[in-house]
Amino acid sequence: MSDENDDLIPQKQSLFPLSADDIVDNALQSLDEQQAKEVTKKAADEVVRIAVEKRKAEYRSDRAQEEMRNLINNANLLDEKVGDYKINSTFETATGTTSVEITKSKTNFTLVVVGVVLFLLLILLFVLIRVNYLAST
Repeated sequence: MSDENDDLIPQKQSLFPLSADDIVDNALQSLDEQQAKEVTKKAADEVVRIAVEKRKAEYRSDRAQEEMRNLINNANLLDEKVGDYKINSTFETATGTTSVEITKSKTNFTLVVVGVVLFLLLILLFVLIRVNYLAST
């Protein structure tokens, strides 16, 4: 029982703390040949998985950039030909999903202009009524 516990106790104390690389190196050095082959295969599988994920992310990023360019071109065409429009689009990017909304509305500007004109007409009407009232007294 005491021999089993001796394996867990560090044999020598380092002046510097162990890094993650040191721990991995120590663990790999203590593997037998079969275990080393299994770890090597798992590491190779992980390298391939990461490379595939990287390529997929690059592909999604390239597609999203192209789709965004097309969206901007379509919005520019609508600017030239249509008064009001609203475009909603979602892109799958390398890091997630991006949602874009483009809106152009001349209606808001028209409503503001109409509101200002009506306000000015009301003031003018009030002034005319006031002037007529003062002139009649």
